[in-house]
Amino acid sequence: MQANPFLQDIIERIQKASDLEPEAIQSALTYPPNPDLGDVAFPCFLLAKARKKAPPVIAQELIAEAFQDSSEYIAKAEAAGPYINISYNRGAYAKHILGQAFESGEDYGKSTVGEGKVVAIDYSSPNIAKPFHVGHMRSTIIGGALYRIFETLGYKAVGINHLGDWGTQFGKLIVGLKKWGKDEDLEDVLALNHLYVKYHEEEKENEDLTDQAREWFRKQEAGDSEALELWQKIRDTSLEYFKRIYERLGVQFDSYDGESFFNDKMEEIVEIAEKEGKTEVSDGALIINLESEGIDTPALLKKADGSTLYMTRDLAAALHRKREYDFHKLLYVVGTEQALHFKQLFKCLELIGFNWAEDCQHVGFGRVKGMSTRKGNVVYLEELLDQARDHALKNMRENAERRPDLEDEERVAEVVGLAAIYFSDLSNRRIKDYTFDWTRAISFEGDTGPYLLNAHARIAGIIRKSGIDLPSSLDEVNFDLLTEPAANRLVGLLSRYPEALAQAAKDCEPANIANYLLELARGIHSAYKVLRVKGEEDTLAKTRLLLLNLAKITLKNGLGILGIPALEKM
Repeated sequence: MQANPFLQDIIERIQKASDLEPEAIQSALTYPPNPDLGDVAFPCFLLAKARKKAPPVIAQELIAEAFQDSSEYIAKAEAAGPYINISYNRGAYAKHILGQAFESGEDYGKSTVGEGKVVAIDYSSPNIAKPFHVGHMRSTIIGGALYRIFETLGYKAVGINHLGDWGTQFGKLIVGLKKWGKDEDLEDVLALNHLYVKYHEEEKENEDLTDQAREWFRKQEAGDSEALELWQKIRDTSLEYFKRIYERLGVQFDSYDGESFFNDKMEEIVEIAEKEGKTEVSDGALIINLESEGIDTPALLKKADGSTLYMTRDLAAALHRKREYDFHKLLYVVGTEQALHFKQLFKCLELIGFNWAEDCQHVGFGRVKGMSTRKGNVVYLEELLDQARDHALKNMRENAERRPDLEDEERVAEVVGLAAIYFSDLSNRRIKDYTFDWTRAISFEGDTGPYLLNAHARIAGIIRKSGIDLPSSLDEVNFDLLTEPAANRLVGLLSRYPEALAQAAKDCEPANIANYLLELARGIHSAYKVLRVKGEEDTLAKTRLLLLNLAKITLKNGLGILGIPALEKM
């Protein structure tokens, strides 16, 4: 994307009239709540300390100092209390923004800013032999969105699914298989989970089961062929089940290296820590004491019996990933309840000599409440997706008269249900808890995923039914004809898409994209009745059609980043 000369003109004018740096000016610029007030606003609070005057007075002064000269970019600048509201030359601005978008076509929003850099993202990471439940949902959805955000910005994104595929639970599961299982249970994750639950129920009455489970896990760690064969079958069955759900979610991974992958890689990291003199023994356990770093809880590398822990594996995994991918950033999309663990992990990496520890980041998120299913308290994600689809189908059939030409009702319902879940999650700041509401989420009105899909389908319908070919060249249009406020608003919204992408990457916050798309959808819904195409003069019709199509492309691209397929009909 080319630099925005309209924005640069504003920044240069304010810089000449103040001591502010260009970066400070650009980060301070905001958008008026009502686009009729202007295209961009500058808050004069930033100059209050230096000028020792009230911001409304500074606003008046700054207009006189910086915005009196005529400009091909700026139509007017007006004081509004402590703000300066600046309006662009509408025709010139539309030509610049829509021209760029037209040249980019379906790739609008993409950039090369991350070219040559790798962002590795650890997300989802369910436990083997357990059904995929909603506890994994936020990590999967947020991580998938971040993957697509960074990929759009030119980074090489690497999706890592650090499966929970090792540990004492496999000893328990093998005991369950031996005592109560059937051969076919090895092919069914739900059956395996049932055996695991039954083991825990029986263990309360029979302590011998605990010793048996420990022995089977000891065999597994020692390389016993039967134990490893059972473990491999359990892992394969689980991974096949997970991949089926990931395909339905539209989520991808480049690595499924789980905990088992690092069994032979942990000793090296322990040796490095010991060689650096950062370890000590406490009650028989090997630790890294972090008190001097402001962390009261030590990092445990080995228990008194010599066995390793999550910290050891995560240290080994981080080192492996640096060697394997030479990442620019390594992101861990894990709930906020694990904040202490990652604080310890990154500090340990730093203390034992890895300066790239500063490139590791915990992307935390809050909890989701309010999700329930027909089958009880354990909420399985697959059932949740079915429930979302069924809710959407019911809603659509109750309003069938509005969509008589819909051909594939089931497929559309699947996408609408997915959009309901995804947007409900991603439109909330990730760090916050939120409550899921079925009635609101599946609605085609309000701040919902189906509302966004509807905006896209409406524009697709207008273009399809217009009987006019989309412009193949900018010579066929006249941007000075876009005089309506609704058109100006859409142009302004399209200009903000690359900015929303950049900010989402900077903050690791998909909500920036989700909320931008909500504004764009509102702009589309308020524009399509005003910006009529059919029956209008040819140049005006093609100019409006170009604008609507670019809005459609942008909405489609943004929905894709969230993981929501855009629908042509619904």
